[in-house]
Amino acid sequence: MKVFTGEDTTLIVEGPAEVKIVDGFFSIFGLDASPGFECKVNAFKAAPFYTVEGGSLVVSGGKVSCINGNSIPKSWVDALNKIKEKSGSVIVLGEVDTGKSGFITFLANSLLKGGKRVALIDADTGQSDIGPPTTIGLGLMSKPVVMLSEVPLYDAVFIGLTSPSGLLHRSVAATSFLCRKAKNELNADYVLINTTGWVGDPGGRDLKLSKILAVSPEYIVSIGNLEHITRFVERIYRVIKVDPAHALRPRSREERRSIRTNQYARYFQGAEVETIQVEKIGVAYSFLWTGKRLQSAEIERLCKEIGLEILWAEEALDALILVVNTPLSPKVKESIEESYAKTVKIITPEELKNVLVAFGGSGKMFLGLGIILDFDPSTGELKVYTNVKAEDVEFMQVGYIKINPETFEEQGWIERWSL
Repeated sequence: MKVFTGEDTTLIVEGPAEVKIVDGFFSIFGLDASPGFECKVNAFKAAPFYTVEGGSLVVSGGKVSCINGNSIPKSWVDALNKIKEKSGSVIVLGEVDTGKSGFITFLANSLLKGGKRVALIDADTGQSDIGPPTTIGLGLMSKPVVMLSEVPLYDAVFIGLTSPSGLLHRSVAATSFLCRKAKNELNADYVLINTTGWVGDPGGRDLKLSKILAVSPEYIVSIGNLEHITRFVERIYRVIKVDPAHALRPRSREERRSIRTNQYARYFQGAEVETIQVEKIGVAYSFLWTGKRLQSAEIERLCKEIGLEILWAEEALDALILVVNTPLSPKVKESIEESYAKTVKIITPEELKNVLVAFGGSGKMFLGLGIILDFDPSTGELKVYTNVKAEDVEFMQVGYIKINPETFEEQGWIERWSL
């Protein structure tokens, strides 16, 4: 449909939609667009098209609404002017659906327009725009964007879950690591860091305060009332408080899950089944594949002791890891633990199926995701559905979530360090 608007008006386009400017000049999160400009608005997202003098758009799909004036709050412009005074890192805090991504898009486009080199870190592992879910991604702006998903991924750190709960240390370390990388490898003038909407209860408070202390940002931008956090950090850092976006597109839990399913599906486009030799790569975040394989004589002795066939056995500093078809009884497991004086991890091949993993190598923490299809203990070969070539893999990180390789729907979390 063709949409006409008058002076000093914002058209809010909700996705999925394709938009083309026919007449007039528009500003979209600080991006200046003229007639002929085309863009996409992602599903469950919204973009504001503001015009001073009026104009018209052709919108295919989605939904369009209209508000008077500019949907970008004045406090966002004031924050931009302050941030321009000193380059460095900027952490953006806010609850769910307060406009964090929109503010970062506006800030990034505006700084880029001023000739600055801008890197983005998306530390929202569940609703990441840069990099797939379960990761914290780093990207470098090469042009103004309407959606942050347009920013190409440079590198990422795999967290292993779509939530940082229980893995706060990984999220903090990953954000700090990527911030250094943005400055040292990408020579960024500004590093803009998006965060999760988890800002309450002890976990959310800890996560935000730990990230701030780890990064030591030049600026902290607080969207909305986060007095329980800013009251402390403003004694140490520059805190800029801004208003939530005027026009928001709140998302339900079901919509957020749907977004992740679409992201997985898009990310695994072109994926194939690759065979990985687990003994030739480094492995993290599991006990399995991190120890030394037991000799056949020792495996035979263990088989007689437990009365079951052992498919795979290895010993690490802190655990004995056994892959068997049938779980051991607690009594037998306890007996082996006493004999070896260490924890015994019992894993069945079925537990490994559809577990999400990440691969790295060649100077990159992140080459891509993979979904485990099968493990052959007789050969040590792991079949993985991935768009990473086996020969490029130097290490693998094991996640705590299962993904259906056909529908890309999440099948649930698994206990941390259960493998």
